[in-house]
Amino acid sequence: MRTIHFIGIGGVGMNGLAQLAALANYSVTGSDRAYNPDSELFHALEHLGIRIFPQDGSGISEETAQVVYSSAIESDNPDIQQSRRLGIPLLHRAEFLKELIGDDELIAVAGTAGKTTTTGLLGWIFHCMGKDPSVYNGAAVLNWKTAGTLGNVRKGTSNLWIIEADESDKSFLNFHPTHTIITNISKDHYELDELHAMFDQFQSQTSGNTIRGQSSSDSCFMLQGVEFRVPMLGKHNLENALCAVRLCAELGFDLKRVRDAVAQFKGIERRLEIAGTKGGVTVIDDYAHNAAKIAAALSAVAESHGRVHAYWRPHGFTPLHQGLEDLAGVFSTHWKRHGGSISILPVYYAGGTVAKKTTSADLVARLNSAGVPAKLVEDYGALQHRLEQHAASGDAILGMGARDPELPIFAKRLVAK
Repeated sequence: MRTIHFIGIGGVGMNGLAQLAALANYSVTGSDRAYNPDSELFHALEHLGIRIFPQDGSGISEETAQVVYSSAIESDNPDIQQSRRLGIPLLHRAEFLKELIGDDELIAVAGTAGKTTTTGLLGWIFHCMGKDPSVYNGAAVLNWKTAGTLGNVRKGTSNLWIIEADESDKSFLNFHPTHTIITNISKDHYELDELHAMFDQFQSQTSGNTIRGQSSSDSCFMLQGVEFRVPMLGKHNLENALCAVRLCAELGFDLKRVRDAVAQFKGIERRLEIAGTKGGVTVIDDYAHNAAKIAAALSAVAESHGRVHAYWRPHGFTPLHQGLEDLAGVFSTHWKRHGGSISILPVYYAGGTVAKKTTSADLVARLNSAGVPAKLVEDYGALQHRLEQHAASGDAILGMGARDPELPIFAKRLVAK
């Protein structure tokens, strides 16, 4: 049995790969700087027989066949150094996923925003249609999540894979899909010209159908005489569903059965997920971490609630620095239209040598100078106090941000208290 080691096994993309490797009967080990034996994530991984080590090289031995890393892992990481000392092959996570897929049929979902929801919905539709796909997704499909199952991957028995393909490090160009969905393209990670060239190349590597997202302002859509209503908040989720359904139509599926599957879809964890309602205040948790996704989340919640009290935690210093102007514009536009309150937490920092060019205080200062009364809150205790002061019955509290595992925990704690 081959042993595969995953560096940063708790990461969004890495934990899914580790689960798929374990379900494919590999022996799996991993390391993570944020390891917590009491967390749902690590408990679920260990339940699959995955052994987790400190990130000090101790989890890698001469018996390790391959070591899988992501673009977030730095070259001086102890696990990387130990792999090189022992001469163990290092594979980027996209390369390992490609190895798992092999020669099977592949449907890849890419795009700046919406790819996680679209991938999850497409996987759910194919599951309901009896296609039994393997699915690799960036967050849990709530229909598949249980007390002991994370729900972000599914190991099927057919020779069909549906995956979320990541453009942030250009790793999606490793794949040559049978069919492709490109949800949308907006500035994130790269300039627009470069992004369009990358996605055009991705389309050229696709042998079958390519579906490109379409904008919509409606609350439902019709396709081949069948009306689809989407049980998720927001126009952007209607557009995500339209992408998935259009591909199903191209593949000749019975659209009435597809409609029924869409109606049963419970959504994606941390994608406008309702944590609960207490005292007339609805608490919503979302993964939004760039300007386009924050704008979509704010717009969706503002449509259904009187006021929105938004809080956001930047997931890194570099993305905050690169997107500062767009981020300030999104928060400013929302507040001037809808009011409410805006709270910004400090940048989530998990270690490393990144340059701290721009901080949360810089974003708050930019907003304040534009007349927006945003506030920097130093920790979750201060954030809770501020929200208790501002939120009233009929309002919504919308939490946003990536990477920080405390974000969804805080949303649930708000409801409980």
